[in-house]
Amino acid sequence: MAEALTVVGIVANIIQLVDFGSRVLKRLEEYQSKFGDVPEAFRHIKAELPVLLDALRQTKAAIDAGSMQDESKNALLPAVEGCSAQINLLDDVIAEALPAPGDSWTRRGRKALKSIRYDIKVEKITSVIRGYIQTLAYHAAASLRPLSVDRTQPRPTPSSTVPFRRDPHFVDRDVLAEIYFKSKQPASRVALVGLGGVGKSQLAVEYSYRTRERSPDTWVFWVPASSPARFQEGYRKIAERAKLPGWDQSNVDILRLVYTWLSHEENGRWVMIIDNADDLNVFSSSGRGKGKEDSGFNAGAPLLEFLPQSPNGSILITSRNRDVAFRLTGSYADIIRIPPMEQAHALALLRNKLGGSADHDDAVALVEALDYMPLAITQAAAYVSQRAPRATVSRYLQYLRRGDRDRAKLLNMDIGDSRRDGTASNSIIATWQISFEHIRRDRPSAMRLLSLMSLFDRQGIPDSLLDGRYQDDSDASFDFEEDLNTLTSFSLVATDVEGHQFEMHRLVQFSTRKWLELQGELEGWREKYIRLMDDNFPVGRYENWEACRALFPHAEAAVSYRPGGGSILEAWASVLHKAARYAKGVGNYQAAHEMNRGALEAREATLGAEHPDTLYSLNDLGYSY
Repeated sequence: MAEALTVVGIVANIIQLVDFGSRVLKRLEEYQSKFGDVPEAFRHIKAELPVLLDALRQTKAAIDAGSMQDESKNALLPAVEGCSAQINLLDDVIAEALPAPGDSWTRRGRKALKSIRYDIKVEKITSVIRGYIQTLAYHAAASLRPLSVDRTQPRPTPSSTVPFRRDPHFVDRDVLAEIYFKSKQPASRVALVGLGGVGKSQLAVEYSYRTRERSPDTWVFWVPASSPARFQEGYRKIAERAKLPGWDQSNVDILRLVYTWLSHEENGRWVMIIDNADDLNVFSSSGRGKGKEDSGFNAGAPLLEFLPQSPNGSILITSRNRDVAFRLTGSYADIIRIPPMEQAHALALLRNKLGGSADHDDAVALVEALDYMPLAITQAAAYVSQRAPRATVSRYLQYLRRGDRDRAKLLNMDIGDSRRDGTASNSIIATWQISFEHIRRDRPSAMRLLSLMSLFDRQGIPDSLLDGRYQDDSDASFDFEEDLNTLTSFSLVATDVEGHQFEMHRLVQFSTRKWLELQGELEGWREKYIRLMDDNFPVGRYENWEACRALFPHAEAAVSYRPGGGSILEAWASVLHKAARYAKGVGNYQAAHEMNRGALEAREATLGAEHPDTLYSLNDLGYSY
């Protein structure tokens, strides 16, 4: 009798909770549809709610099917009740913090200010719900009977599904030891995060081979995550390699089949590498193929649900997006930032790829010009090797420095590499432009911020010249901090210690500008930048030198952005005129001379030879010799 009451109580609670939770989720979705986006504090919980609701449906289905053990039912009742309490708390917070469609503008403003105070509360609710999801998922998986195996067939020997050969030129930069350390815990999830082309996947490939060497009894699986279809194909290869019963049947739920097998400790140790997990939308998708009947409660279940949390396995993730990595690992402490190489490692990689034949000074200059990016270095070495003896490191460096057109031609080259994903470009520019397209799709205002930042000198970009300077009329949900967070999440921008100045890699800036040129937007952003510098660079008098010193590199960057004519050419001349006065004052006569000459030519073209401003520039040019 008590058991029957427990079952009735759980099922009733689940039905009520799924209904209520669905309504709360719908409120968040309606808010996003109405106002453009939900505040940062609510984004994680909005992503967690569908997972929770599906876990509840799984639990109900297992109870209805009679496959759940009595102890699991007893253990789950407090968890379901706890979920209900958290969803009620969340509903109260939403009512207090988020504007409703009927609210006045004044009330919306007050709620926007109050919503900041709820960040910690919402994060706490999210954390508690995440724990309940794990509990529900564990008991649902445990309720599934172990897969029956045909004992007449020999059990497969653990092996690897990694599709890439080992790189004999791999350079260990002390990351693998950190991966091993963080992966010691049962059911660990670790993420490698960094720019495209920084070597995340190559580190994962090497880690896979070393894992097999250390532990031949450990399965190693490779799952590409660039799309739901590729994720499912990765799982299908696991099922085929492990010879799971029914894997080749047309109506098999391959995701559930593999998930269940991985969740049973009796099937042995495993390591899963999820590569290119850059888009959270992939993991919000069910991954079901078109035309497949999926009539059970799992229909539409997100891929995130099929990442096992069993103690006999661990997951290594590669991603360009820190926020996606956090969503998959659940902890920033489990994210390993992968920066460009240190100089010594970059030189070692270049020499390994070239077979050691490179002048030291030329090699140092080349890896510096390529921002110590492994993909760019590998492509440069391949270019030189293919065209030797006519091509050398020195000649490649000359081409790279010759001008934007030659540099773009070199960096756009896609020289095949069998150790990289065949669907991924080997061109460093094309690799980063994938990130640009992703950002433009998900947060257009962040792409506009990157567009403006690409025109500054790469270091010391002040926040005072960015905030409020790049948005357009379509940015209804403009938020500088959110836009900046998006760019830092993709490792496209870094901040200084105090957080008031930013820097970018040379090649990231260059690639951004080439992308803007392809979009037909570069000239418009150059004009915006020139007016920004003209409005903010002070006259180069002594009392302004401190401000001039901070902005002078950015004024120098504007020299190469000479517009065709009109008022924008006058503004460009004004920037050069003011910056030249400062350069002359601090003894930088060469820069002063070049800027004064440019300002004079521009003013003669727009204002005429007798205009007072033209005569000022003529006078300053004479004094700068």
